[in-house]
Amino acid sequence: MKKNIFYTMLFAAAMFTLASCGDDESEGKSRITYYPTIELKGDDPYLVAKGSTYQDPGYESIMGGQDVSDKVTVTGIPNTAQSGDYTVSYTTVKNDDGFDASAKRRVIVADASDPIEGLYWIDPSSYRLRQGAKKAYGAAYPLVVMNNGDGTYSVDDLLGGWYYYGSGYGKNYAMAATISVADDGTVTLLKSAVPGWGDAHEDFSGTFDAATGTFEMTTVYAAMDFVQTWVKQ
Repeated sequence: MKKNIFYTMLFAAAMFTLASCGDDESEGKSRITYYPTIELKGDDPYLVAKGSTYQDPGYESIMGGQDVSDKVTVTGIPNTAQSGDYTVSYTTVKNDDGFDASAKRRVIVADASDPIEGLYWIDPSSYRLRQGAKKAYGAAYPLVVMNNGDGTYSVDDLLGGWYYYGSGYGKNYAMAATISVADDGTVTLLKSAVPGWGDAHEDFSGTFDAATGTFEMTTVYAAMDFVQTWVKQ
């Protein structure tokens, strides 16, 4: 009986010691961490006229119920003197545990005097024709056309965002291309490539209407027809 009492007292002392050590180690430390958040305001992608002054559409960062937007770091401000496809990055202040948040905005700088260069949106009624079956894009995806300065234009995705946005495969599965546009609006495809699959278009036809800023194109790829209408923003 005495032995049982002794062991019981010894166990209780050990537990007290462990509890005391735990209290000392956690003293002054919070069990709650407030993670910063960031929300972009305005358009994304955001169209800016070449030669203008860049004005960020804005953002809001909250941490622990407090507005900490003034502590956000913004990098990658576009050079509006030069047409291009830019990325502006936003990074919040770190919390006490070293965590931050980030966001990115795509900014398109385009020459407003160029009837072809600019930001386009695919008409959601555009469709893919596969083995006689039509499937509409169903959403307006952004497409970018840039003047190469040599009479040709670069197109970021001649498939209209079908795999890039629609399937969520990303930029590596967009069909980057180079085109030329004749005075009568005929579009000629000079080259194309889909890096993710290592192949290119099989056939192409297209027109451009400068009055409405509209491309009408059919790209044949992997035995499928991508019949598209792009409308300039």
